[in-house]
Amino acid sequence: MPALVRMNGIVKKFGDFTATNNVDFEVEGGEVHALLGENGAGKTTLMNILYGLCIPDRGRIEVDGREVELNGPADAIEAGVGMVHQHPLLVDRLSVVENLFLGGVGNGTERGMREAIAEVEARFPLDVEPGALVEDLPMSKRQRIEIVRCLARGVRVLVLDEPTAVLTVDEVGDLFGEMRLLVESGHSVIFISHKLSEVSRISDRVSVLRGGRMVGTWRTGETNPGALAEAMVGEPVDPARRAGGPRAGRARLALRGCSVVDEDGQDVLQGVDLDVHEGEIVGIAGVEGNGQRPLAALTPGVQPPTRGEILLDGDRLPPVGEWRRRDVKLGRIPEDRRKEGLTLDAALWENLLTGPQCPDTGRVFSKKKMVERARVLLEEFGVSPPDPLLEAGQLSGGNQQKVIFARELWSDPGVVVAVNPTRGLDLRAQREIHERFLALRGQGVAVLVISTDLDEVTALSDRIGVLYAGRLDGPHPADEIDRKEIGLLMAGLSRQTEFDTEGGGLL
Repeated sequence: MPALVRMNGIVKKFGDFTATNNVDFEVEGGEVHALLGENGAGKTTLMNILYGLCIPDRGRIEVDGREVELNGPADAIEAGVGMVHQHPLLVDRLSVVENLFLGGVGNGTERGMREAIAEVEARFPLDVEPGALVEDLPMSKRQRIEIVRCLARGVRVLVLDEPTAVLTVDEVGDLFGEMRLLVESGHSVIFISHKLSEVSRISDRVSVLRGGRMVGTWRTGETNPGALAEAMVGEPVDPARRAGGPRAGRARLALRGCSVVDEDGQDVLQGVDLDVHEGEIVGIAGVEGNGQRPLAALTPGVQPPTRGEILLDGDRLPPVGEWRRRDVKLGRIPEDRRKEGLTLDAALWENLLTGPQCPDTGRVFSKKKMVERARVLLEEFGVSPPDPLLEAGQLSGGNQQKVIFARELWSDPGVVVAVNPTRGLDLRAQREIHERFLALRGQGVAVLVISTDLDEVTALSDRIGVLYAGRLDGPHPADEIDRKEIGLLMAGLSRQTEFDTEGGGLL
């Protein structure tokens, strides 16, 4: 099949840094083409060039056999290329229709926009709820708004930048179904992801960038995750895995009958009992929306339980506002590093000061000394670049996560609670984070990892619990529960449930 998109000899430099170095990239009509590479490999720059957000220093771009000059997103859309970013570019306080109006859909009237939406949904059942406020919609529907915006404007090539990083397991399945409908209708999808299992599942071909250069392109069925990982990193990549059983230490973190009732009076967490011992990693799996966020807010004391109590080293853990962080040896790795973990427009040394080691209020301290201490810490945790004066928002996701680890572990906590700690990170960054957890375990720290990534939970955990509808099953010793049983529990079924594999029903 002829190429729908052809990029030849693409060069883009930022100062002395070469982001893309003579890159050739082609996308056929009617395919899902995965684009892989570590953070900083050039994926985003290449796709920003294709979408007109970035002008190449050198190179040629063709769409549907015609050379195009893309000086902005409007040019790209006119040429038939659309892009959906990992964090959709929508105005939360406006309705779906109002956002689509801002995106140039329809003829400028509400009726015209609704007709444009209906025309897209007649071909692709995306269900974007035109009258709903964007702020009330889950991330999956926000992505669909962006997809509808692109399709309504006639794009044939859709770039999806890390679309699954913020989706639940079920939502990922829905997205993949929608992608298949698109390619069956002749559209092409460029799928940017760090998750090799997803790439193997959905893509027809896969290309790998490393250090700004194109390493190669393969039919997905003719390669494997191990080979792709090696192509991305430049060397074999073995996942970090725990060794040996946990230490039989004392419980450092304990939840006793903890329940949380939301503002609508619903029990979003129900009677949870949980112990995390020193020298062990307890993983909590589950489909997002089954109580992970309330549990994540309870364990570091961000939110008090409606009923029950939380104990840290045998003493009741008060709400965050009632204690100074350095007085409680508890580290917190939040789910959203950009919103909860860091102040993006503040310098790294200032972000490090918000942690447990923050000086007493009112005490005079030396900025020079704090900057120097921050530099040492950034180097110790492998932050690149280790510049304390750099703003946090200028770092890659992996390096932002390392800054949070540096801050939270500076005071040698006895308990660490982490939520989706490697979401959106590349393979190398994931491994470094996992190795950090395993090192903490070896030092006798009690680690609680709450993650929707089942691979992460099974690779790290000594014991595994599953949240479903606010109830916790387990934790069970990791060597006594397999992935099939975990999957059943995530679906609200018993570990003993069996399936009729031929008929598809329950026995």
